[in-house]
Amino acid sequence: ADHAHRRPFSESPRLRNVSPAFQNFSRMTAAAVLRTLVPKCDSAVFGRLTKERVRTATDLASLDKDDLRDLGLSMVERCRIIRWARDSLAMSPVTKGRPASETSSGMSAFGFVHDPPPIPNSSWQLPNAMPDVPSANAGAIEDIDEDDEASSERHLDSIAQRAEFWCAIASAVPPVFRRQSALKSMRDVRETILEEWFDVTHERVMEVYTDMFKSSSRNGGRINAHDLAEGFRRCGIAGVDDVTLARVMDVVNPCYQSELKLEEFKMILSRLKLGQLFGGSTGGGFRARASYELDGGTPVQLAIVDFNSHHCVTREITDARFREFCFGHRPSPQERTETPLIRWAHMPEFALTTLLCLTVKYNLHPLAVEDVIEQRPTKIERYGSNFFATVEQLCLDGDPVLYSSGQAPVCVAGSHVSAFCSGAPMFDTVVTIAQPDRSFSHSWPGGACGQSIGSQRWAERLRQRLTSAPRSRLRERRADFILYQVLDLSTDELQHVLHAYTVRLGYLEGLVGQECRAADQDPCGEVSTCRMQLKVVMRRVRGMQRLLRHFRQHPGFSPDLSGYLQDVVEHLDEAYEDAVHLSEKCTNIVQEQHRAADQRDQKVHQETTDRLNNTLFILTVGTFIFAPMQFWAAVYGMNFVNEDGTPSMPELVWKDGYLFFWVVIVGYLAITLTVTVCFYRRLMRRSTKELAIEGCTASCTMV
Repeated sequence: ADHAHRRPFSESPRLRNVSPAFQNFSRMTAAAVLRTLVPKCDSAVFGRLTKERVRTATDLASLDKDDLRDLGLSMVERCRIIRWARDSLAMSPVTKGRPASETSSGMSAFGFVHDPPPIPNSSWQLPNAMPDVPSANAGAIEDIDEDDEASSERHLDSIAQRAEFWCAIASAVPPVFRRQSALKSMRDVRETILEEWFDVTHERVMEVYTDMFKSSSRNGGRINAHDLAEGFRRCGIAGVDDVTLARVMDVVNPCYQSELKLEEFKMILSRLKLGQLFGGSTGGGFRARASYELDGGTPVQLAIVDFNSHHCVTREITDARFREFCFGHRPSPQERTETPLIRWAHMPEFALTTLLCLTVKYNLHPLAVEDVIEQRPTKIERYGSNFFATVEQLCLDGDPVLYSSGQAPVCVAGSHVSAFCSGAPMFDTVVTIAQPDRSFSHSWPGGACGQSIGSQRWAERLRQRLTSAPRSRLRERRADFILYQVLDLSTDELQHVLHAYTVRLGYLEGLVGQECRAADQDPCGEVSTCRMQLKVVMRRVRGMQRLLRHFRQHPGFSPDLSGYLQDVVEHLDEAYEDAVHLSEKCTNIVQEQHRAADQRDQKVHQETTDRLNNTLFILTVGTFIFAPMQFWAAVYGMNFVNEDGTPSMPELVWKDGYLFFWVVIVGYLAITLTVTVCFYRRLMRRSTKELAIEGCTASCTMV
C-alpha cells in the first residue's frame, strides 16, 4: 500500500489526443478496470491476472469470452467487460471504416468475438459517445514510453513524501475531530467518525472520483477546482479555498499538463488526511501537535520489519520518526532480480492516533478499524481487497517455565490481536495491533491476574523467525503467510496454557486425600475455578476453529497455505480435546475430594462413637464389680437391735466378724477382676479377627 505510486497505463504522446473520458480508463491497470466494472468479483481473479501477466487495460480488452471465463468471471461480469472494450473503441479510426457486422456482432478491433446482451446503465459505464482512438492495435498501445512513465512515477512519489508541504497545506484546512472524551461518548464510532473523516478506501475514493469525472464531463471534460473541492468535502475535508487547491495542483500537476488521475487524487486525499492528523505541524515530532492528542498522549510505538528472501530490515518507529514513516515509502529492492519487500508493521500498544494514521496510510476499511477499537470476537473477513482477522488470545502471565512444576497456580492473561493483510495480487503488507482484552477481567472466572507479561511473546517469536535465518521459508512467502504465522503462534499460546493446567491439576490431584496440608492448599475451590476457566478456553478454541475454517475455504489466499493451515487445525483439535479432558478431570478431582471429605467425617464420627462406647463399657464394668460390695455394706450397716440392745444380725457380734467381711470382699474382687480381664481379652481377640476379615474383603473388592 505504501509503495511508490505507479502510473498503471501509458501517457505516451501517441495517446495525448484522446479525450479525458477515455484516458480515465486507458491509464488504469487491468486490476483497476476490474474493480471499477465488476467490484464484487472474486479476489482469486486478481491472482490469475498476475499469473497470466494481464497488466494493462489493453491486455484486458484483448481477452475473449473464453479467456474471461478462465479468469473466473461470471457471465454478467464477462458481458460488462466485453461491452466496455467494444464501446471504448467504437469510434476508433480502424472500426469507423468497417462494416457494422464486423464491429457489432463480429470481430472487434482487438480481434475477439463478442455478442453481449444489453445491460442497464450503471455508475461504471463510460459515456455513450467515445472519442477517436489513434490506433486499435494492441501492440501499438502497449508500446509505452518507459522513461516518461518512470519519470512521472518518481515525480508523484517524491511529492507524496514531502511531509512539510502537506502539513503546511493541512494547516489551512479546518481540523478533523479532536476530542478523545467525545469520541468515547459516541455510540457509533464508524458512522460518526471513521466513515466521515478517515474513509480513504479504494471503493470510496473511486466513487468520489467517478462522480467528479461525471461532473467534469458535463462542464467541459476537465476536473476543475470546484469539482475537486466538492470531492474533498465528501471525504471530510471541507473549507478548502481556491488558493490552497491551486498550490496543490501546481505541485502535483504543473500547468495542468494532463487530466487529474485517480492515483493523483488518492495521493492528495491521503496526504491531506495525514497532514490533518499531524495537526498541520511543521515540526518533525509526532507529539508536536500539543492541541491534538486523540489518545491522551500515548507514545507512538511501531515495530517495522521489511523483508524478502535476501534482506531483512527492522526499525523501531518512535515519536520523532513517525511522521517520516507515515509520509514515506518502504525501501526498494537493492537489485532488480529481487522480489519486492514485504512489510510487517506491529503496534504493541494500542494508540488511537497511531491507528488512524495507519488507517489513512494503508487505506484500512472503517468496518475493520471499528472492530479493532471495539475488540470484536475472533473472526476473519474481507473488506475490499484486504483481509482482516481478530484473535482473542490467551497466554500465560509470565515465563512458562514458572508453571512447569505445578506448584504455582495458573495465571492467564487475555489480549486482543488484530491483523490487516493486503489481498491479491500484491500480498505485500501486514499490520498487526495488540492490546489488552478489556472484557477479560469480567469474563474470566476468578478475575484477571493483572497486566500480562507474555502478551507480546508471539510478536517477539515472529520477529526472531524473520530476522534469524537469512533464507528461511517464511521470508520467501508473501504477507498471507505472516497472517498464518500470527494464527499459528496464537495456537501455540493456547497449548502452553493447557499444558500449565495439565501440570497444575496433576499436582492438585496428588493433594486429594492427604490429611496433613496447609489451610490454603485445599484443592476443591481452585479446581472448581479451573473447570470454569477451561470452559472459557474451550470457547476461545472454538472461535479459532471457525476462523481457520473460513481461512481455508477462502479462495483469495495462496494455495500453498493449505498444508500449513491443516497443521494449525490439527493443533486446535488437539487443544480442544485436551481442554475437554481437563474439564472432566476437574470434575473427577472435585468428586474425589468430596468422597475423601466424607470418609474423613465418617472416621471422626466412628472414633467418637468408639470412645463413648469404651467409656460406657468401663462404667458398666465398674458398676458390675462394686454393686455387690455396696449391697453388703448397706445391709451390714443397718442398725437393727433386740430388746436388750444387742444387734439383730449375729455376724455383727462375731469375734472376728470384721476380718471375715474384708476376706470376703477381697476374695470377691479377686475373682471378679480375673473374670473381667479374661472376658476383655477374649473380646479384643475377636474384634481383631473381625477387622482383619473386613480388610481382606475390602481389598478383594477393590481388586
